[in-house]
Formats: sequence, C-alpha cells, structure tokens
Amino acid sequence: MKLHHSLSQAAVAAALALASGAALAESQYGYASSGTGTVTATARVNLSVTVPKLILLRVGSANTTLDTLSWTAALTIPAVPTTPANGNDQFVNWDGAAPGAGSVTNPGAVSVWAWTNSSGGGSLNYAATAFAANGPVLGDIAVASGAGLAHPGTALAASGTAVTFARNAVQTGSWTYSLGGTPANWAAGAYTSTVTYTATSI
Repeated sequence: MKLHHSLSQAAVAAALALASGAALAESQYGYASSGTGTVTATARVNLSVTVPKLILLRVGSANTTLDTLSWTAALTIPAVPTTPANGNDQFVNWDGAAPGAGSVTNPGAVSVWAWTNSSGGGSLNYAATAFAANGPVLGDIAVASGAGLAHPGTALAASGTAVTFARNAVQTGSWTYSLGGTPANWAAGAYTSTVTYTATSI
C-alpha cells in the first residue's frame, strides 16, 4: 500500500506540473568510459520579454469633458460700420446696404500631446461632423499648427490627412482654430460640429 501511495503522489505531482505550465529544464550529458578526454554537457534556457503596446493622445485640457471652441460671428450695419449691441429699438444710421462681417475673436491655441511605443510609431487623423445647413461649413474653420506635432490638415473637412509621429518620445504641438467664411450670408442660429481625433499605432 505504501508503494502504491507513493506512485500515486508522483503521478499527481507530474500532472499538476504539466497543468500549471511549469518550465521543463533541458538536460544533456557527456560520458567517456575510458575516463580520459574532454566531455561536455550543455543546457539552454529561453528568455522572453513582452512589452505591452501603448498609445496616448490628449487634445486640449486635462479633464474628462470636451473642450468647446466658440465664436460669435459679428455683423456690422452700414454705412458707418456699426456693431449691433443686444437690445431692442436701438438707433442706427443704416444706409440700406446689406450688413457686412465684423471682426471675429478666435479662441486661443489648443495644446496637443501624443506618445506611443509601437515599433512603427503612430499616426494621427480625425473625423468631423458637418455643421447644419445654411450656416458655416467645415472648410470655414482653418487650423494653424505651431512647432511640433502638426494638425492633420490646414482646414477642417469630413476627415483629414493623417500625420505620423515617432515612437517612444512625447510629441507636443499647438493648434489654433480660426473662423472664416461669410457670416453675413448665414442664417441666424447656433451651429455645432464635433471633431474626433484618433491616434493609431503603426
């Protein structure tokens, strides 16, 4: 009974070792029955290191909500360019000509950061939703890039032209959005678009 019990324990231990994925060492031997000469024995071990792939992208503020860039498309009343003020029954010396466009204040630059350890680096692109009809179009929003990571295109469209960046180095940049177009030809209202930037490992 003791012998049978010992064999059962050995069998169970071997089965558990295989089931747990335990590494099996390589072993060899050298032997010379004459007792002279050189004999050798070698054994090898494989080393494996896995580095997870990571990509990071930040556009704008360090928070979990979207930044909103806002413009008010100013209009002027001719003949002397007069910028309307909020209110009713305001006096103005209008000469009957169509209103013109006033000056527009553009938002400040938006900071951007990207990083990846992908062997081929990363690429950056975007997709934008269209504004509603009768107002600005995506192409009315120009984007200028400062030093560093460039914006995927110089004016917004439904999608951009991808830009690439190198691996294992933090990429930084600044993008400045500006409003163009002809506001005097747009219907009154609020127009919105969402631009979704995507960084992809190469």
